[in-house]
Amino acid sequence: MLNKEKFSTESAIICCNHYASSDVLVVANKLLKKDLNVLAKSELFKGKFSSWFLTKMGAIKVNRGTPEVSVHKEILRRLKAGKQILIFPEGTRNMAGTHDMADFKSGAGVYAMKAKVPIIPLMFHHQGKPFRKNYLIVGDPIDLSDYYGKNMHEVKDEVSRLLHDKMEALHTELDEKVAVLTAKRKK
Repeated sequence: MLNKEKFSTESAIICCNHYASSDVLVVANKLLKKDLNVLAKSELFKGKFSSWFLTKMGAIKVNRGTPEVSVHKEILRRLKAGKQILIFPEGTRNMAGTHDMADFKSGAGVYAMKAKVPIIPLMFHHQGKPFRKNYLIVGDPIDLSDYYGKNMHEVKDEVSRLLHDKMEALHTELDEKVAVLTAKRKK
């Protein structure tokens, strides 16, 4: 874990790139010790055990095509109660396992603006594999206060691009740090 000192426990949207289902567990283990408020696709809630487990862990069930108003209200309620919500802004896993991120959905930015909370970006270096070291970096919190009070529909795409650009820059920073760490290990 790199830059862990940048992680705040204050109310925030936490955005992370997404390679595998286990990404949630890594973030939870490293940073979200007591609360796991994560958006999870509704398909994960189909089994009795998985539905019980995810609900018990604080997951919020989202129908990706048409999220219900109750989901939006629940996310905002938790943020206003001081919780952090983990969102994978691409909306799905990166099945190719590449560094390239898909375009971001607008939800992370919209929720951050409505609740007036920062976005804390996280980035995995690569797709995790057994017995292969991976890195997770915490970026500087992203303050969206310049957008507060503006029409959400007019700025949501701009905010999504801003978030995407900040996370791309974080990925570049991570690549540079991993290269230095790898070079030191080889000496």
